[in-house]
Amino acid sequence: MKNQSSLVFSGAVGSEAALGLSPRARIAFSALSVVALGLAALLPALAIGYWLVGSQLLVHGAGMQIVAIATALLHLLPMSWGLLRLRVCLTQFAAGRPFTAKGIAGLRDFALGTALSALAKPLAGMLFTLALSWNGGPKQIAIDISSDVMILALFAGVVASLAWAMEKAAVLAEENSQFV
Repeated sequence: MKNQSSLVFSGAVGSEAALGLSPRARIAFSALSVVALGLAALLPALAIGYWLVGSQLLVHGAGMQIVAIATALLHLLPMSWGLLRLRVCLTQFAAGRPFTAKGIAGLRDFALGTALSALAKPLAGMLFTLALSWNGGPKQIAIDISSDVMILALFAGVVASLAWAMEKAAVLAEENSQFV
């Protein structure tokens, strides 16, 4: 019985060698690439739409809407950038080239964007709370570090570690290919 998910090296040696992926794996990587692109565009667009149309801040005026949008984008734009970079990584994976510098850099940048988003989320919430209390009475600052933020930061660290390991493996594979 033939194993459909087996990986076979074909083509050049070293880090540029392509893996023979099953059609299902190629479709999965390509679909994830499209999802990453969609989320990269959709997350900021939904935040802007919410603060322009669907929020209760309409009564506070345009200034507060601009502050709300800016603080939302403070943590969403790094995530969107990371998702765009993840798309590069997934495209390389779909082509059967997971150890190319371009693919590894995409994965590393995704981890960086995710980490920046996790760090910026409590800051954005604090700035938004300060802006809400700016016009009336004493100023307030609230820092909310939720388990979601901590898990996102941990996830970013794990992905960054995997990208680092992949980078080292690619260098070793390239060195080993020189001896053959």
